[in-house]
Amino acid sequence: MNSMNPIVKATVAAGACIILSVGTAMAQGANGTNDPGIQQRMTNQENRIEQGVQGGALTPRETGRLEAEQTRIRQTEARMKSDGNLTVRERERLTTMQNQASQDIYNQKHDAQTANVANPSAPGVRQRQINQQQRINQGVKSGELTPNEAGRLEAEQAHIQQAKERMKSDGQLTGAERQRLTTMQNKASQDIYRQKHDAQKVPVK
Repeated sequence: MNSMNPIVKATVAAGACIILSVGTAMAQGANGTNDPGIQQRMTNQENRIEQGVQGGALTPRETGRLEAEQTRIRQTEARMKSDGNLTVRERERLTTMQNQASQDIYNQKHDAQTANVANPSAPGVRQRQINQQQRINQGVKSGELTPNEAGRLEAEQAHIQQAKERMKSDGQLTGAERQRLTTMQNKASQDIYRQKHDAQKVPVK
């Protein structure tokens, strides 16, 4: 009398498997470290900062402060993930930090401070800027650069970018102007090296 119909037993077993799978997926979603939404928002905010630099809405000083803020968010996220979990409370904290950063980007891009830039292309000069930006990003990820250091270096890169655009505003980049940019880039390269190899570090995993 207590025996269960084979069809019923199969249905119950299948339901248990589904419940277990859903529960596991929910647990992973709640406690895992993967969060594409957070990563995508970071990318979007970096793009907004870059657009502000290119368009002249952000000065080098403003860019440095915003990049330092982005660096703090990335390094906070890395520390939260170091135990293999990203809890609901930690996700909420990151969201709050990103909300503040988003508002700061908007405020800085819409204030009275602007930079005079033009936008013709100069691929040779640009490549070195790309390389230096990659070195800064690597330093942030490895913990060799603190948020303040990264912010200062990003401000220097923005200053070089905007100086280059002003030089190109007449439609050309003279030999003397290229030499000046090279001098600025040489100094920036030395600054990146020095900041990455000083005693200030950030523990990240």
